[in-house]
Amino acid sequence: MKRVLFFGALAMAISAGLLYGSPYLAINQIHAAAMEEDTEALATHVDRAQLRASLNWQLQQLFAAPGVAADISPAVVAPLVDTMLMPEGMIALMKLNDRYEKPLSKVSDVSGRQRINKPDYALHYTSWNSVVVQRTHSKSHIGELTLQRDGLLGWKLTSVALPKNLLADA
Repeated sequence: MKRVLFFGALAMAISAGLLYGSPYLAINQIHAAAMEEDTEALATHVDRAQLRASLNWQLQQLFAAPGVAADISPAVVAPLVDTMLMPEGMIALMKLNDRYEKPLSKVSDVSGRQRINKPDYALHYTSWNSVVVQRTHSKSHIGELTLQRDGLLGWKLTSVALPKNLLADA
């Protein structure tokens, strides 16, 4: 009887660990695909319909802001979103935060030369079905990724936070 309880508790602990850790695995796969510029691997982790809706809403808000590109037609948004959802655009979206914030440099203890650390990312559950991934020491939400649960252990990218001054930086 004790053996059954032990293996039952062990199975429950492993299941809980898999449920909690599954978005970490997904974001590592997304990050690896973006760094290797593997568009096929990246596409398996993206919910294109929800990402399209998110980007469309963000761009509509950007163009509707007072004093921002008043002469730009709202008809430009759809082709712009289509471009962002192309393979090259998806890679650029994944690397968006790197353009606006450089990782911290540290001096090596041995050589005295500066080395650039890989950026650290923090993952926060916003609900059972949603997590937000942001650079740990980021002062902004630029490039912040939102993933939604897809099945029990799967996760899909549904949103990438665009900078508010996207037009000024273009």
